[in-house]
Amino acid sequence: MRIRAVFFARLRRELGMEELTLDVPDGADVRAVAEQLGREHGLNLRGCMVAVNETYARPEHLLQAGDEVAFLPPVAGGAPDAGEDTHCRVTADALSLSAADAFLVRPECGAQAYFVGTVRSPNQGQVVEYIDYEAFAPMAEKVMREAAALARERHGELRVWLEHRTGRLAPAVASIVIGVASPHRRAALEACDFLIEHLKIELPVWKHEVDGRGEHWVPGTAGHDTL
Repeated sequence: MRIRAVFFARLRRELGMEELTLDVPDGADVRAVAEQLGREHGLNLRGCMVAVNETYARPEHLLQAGDEVAFLPPVAGGAPDAGEDTHCRVTADALSLSAADAFLVRPECGAQAYFVGTVRSPNQGQVVEYIDYEAFAPMAEKVMREAAALARERHGELRVWLEHRTGRLAPAVASIVIGVASPHRRAALEACDFLIEHLKIELPVWKHEVDGRGEHWVPGTAGHDTL
């Protein structure tokens, strides 16, 4: 059967392409495909996570013809909105706190909480020249929508704004904006904190940093089963 394999961050650079079509045995699982890629293309996929059709999957997940299998290195900590109370977007455009504010401030929401993450320099004693951010955008936006739903399960009625930047960003430029509005202060603050910590692990975004040591991938976290 034939499947489509896609690659991100260091894997894409090592392979020299973003995707390829593979013929694999009927009934193959994710681990078998990873082993085949190792044999045929020399890719070391140990420690990588996998998504099948934009959903995280276990190595023993059985594949079907036509599946998209995305191989994701551990993640470094525009689509339609998920609903009138949620805005989720991965974009190469500059992020705007005022746009988040316009979306979140409503008469029924007495509290707004915000987190803005920017490129830091120096980092670990090195002056950072820039960071290239790479994302699996369709899956990242899906993860954002799921995170907003989880935040509502924990903290009740919320408006949620989630945007992540891609491309080359210089120090002090915003890479992520998280905003939460709620009728009450405590829910907004706690939901914003939950989203920060959840997305740091779950969001398929990678950082390629250039600093005084040269260029390198920023070490990430594998929040799901790996190969």
